[in-house]
Amino acid sequence: MTNGQKIAIILLLGIGVLAISIFVVCKPNKEKIDELEVQKSELETRLADLLEKESHKDELLAETAEFNQIFEDELKIYPADLNQESTVMFMKGVEQNNDVLHNSFTMPAEEEYYVLGSGALPGTEDATYEMPAGEDGEESSGYKATAASYDVVYQGSYEGLKDYLKYVMDYKYRMNISSITMTYNQDEDQVSGNIILNGYAINGPGRTPDTVNVNVPTGTDMIFLPGDGSMGAGGGAASDHDSDDGASIVGSNQLTILLSDAESDLSSGIIAAADANDENTYVTSNENSVVDMKITIEEKDGKNYMTYDIGGKSKEVEITSTEVAVYVKSSARTGAEDKNGVNVSINNTTAIPVYFKVVDDDTASARFTISQRTGTVKVY
Repeated sequence: MTNGQKIAIILLLGIGVLAISIFVVCKPNKEKIDELEVQKSELETRLADLLEKESHKDELLAETAEFNQIFEDELKIYPADLNQESTVMFMKGVEQNNDVLHNSFTMPAEEEYYVLGSGALPGTEDATYEMPAGEDGEESSGYKATAASYDVVYQGSYEGLKDYLKYVMDYKYRMNISSITMTYNQDEDQVSGNIILNGYAINGPGRTPDTVNVNVPTGTDMIFLPGDGSMGAGGGAASDHDSDDGASIVGSNQLTILLSDAESDLSSGIIAAADANDENTYVTSNENSVVDMKITIEEKDGKNYMTYDIGGKSKEVEITSTEVAVYVKSSARTGAEDKNGVNVSINNTTAIPVYFKVVDDDTASARFTISQRTGTVKVY
């Protein structure tokens, strides 16, 4: 092999090594440099965006707070769930407040149909949306909308039906009527038919289902006494208050119980008073919870006395009348965080009858309940 050939081979090997270096080292580095340039450009764009937002920080924080408040206000018109207890109490409240009777109604389980922030439109195939899993593998938190339809068979007066529709429209939670049928019976002056009620709920972070206090009689202490849905032995006996459903108790009574939200304008969310105009007779609570209240009516030294107690604080008054009338002025709950209410136990060891008139209590979650009683006790 001549020297020229050797030199040519060496040159070819050198070119090969150079080419390999370019492809193995230089080209990847060039691609990495290009990639870093792209990242740099993206970061510069993001930095410029953040700097622009920083210049409007106070304005953006104010808008965020405003939008968050709008969102919270919107959430308040939906319950956290559509549990069956709340449904039963709603239906019971409709009958109590309107001249309408439910012959029957279905109570299906609520179904999820939309997740807030999923981007899918309710009513479309994409509306059922699975939230992405979090770091612990569990489903990420989010606000989920649920709905249920109640098929109601009703009957009542025409005015009662109009009040029924207004009651649904003005109800504290979002609800609508998707269909209604009406048949008028001229002989009985009654309207009957079918209503489809749609209820909606949103559950998620910070959403607490309503606590339902079911105030429904479960029996009587003496089965041989007449019963009309009132409470306590002898509760079915006729009284002068039957003619006006206890309305006269509002203006003339021996005990007044005021129940409202703990954040209301009243000095306390729960007030019991022998004289509503005299604060010296007040027994109060502002714990924002269901508290135990004891009412004792007993004879001492030939006289009758009533003691009312809330949480260990009590007042005693002499009873000179032939009955004890108790006026309970309640109110609808303002939301899931409004937990004020009383769980009343009555110990009446005298022959004096006790009559309660309950006004404006929450239809879905009553503030006023009677858990125990002795003696003659009747509730209107």
